[in-house]
Amino acid sequence: MIVGEAIQHDRMECLAGDFFVNIPLHADAYLLRWVIHDWADDEALTILRNVKRSARPGARLALVEWVITETAEFDTGKWMDVNMLVNAGGRERSATEFRELYDRAGFELEQIVSTPSPLCIIVGRARA
Repeated sequence: MIVGEAIQHDRMECLAGDFFVNIPLHADAYLLRWVIHDWADDEALTILRNVKRSARPGARLALVEWVITETAEFDTGKWMDVNMLVNAGGRERSATEFRELYDRAGFELEQIVSTPSPLCIIVGRARA
């Protein structure tokens, strides 16, 4: 349904799929925006491992997500964490939690890039 409604463009191809089953494209880079925070660790790992399985050697994965602070200071992302838990069963994660998730899924976390928005870009490379 979503693919059928997508705007067509000559520089991209829209593919339908279920990221819990497989990723239908072997690529050099994958971008997922506000996807992983919808899911608890087990489901998030399934998605990331499926990306890894389809990724070309050395492919990059970029997640655009909230990265919450690991200290007790105020962080709006911590409120979002409660919201995700209650409404979707997911969660926001800290840099350490993203590093562990990437590691378990077969990626090496390379960097976390801050943006002017509350979201960060979490960049990793597929391990061989």
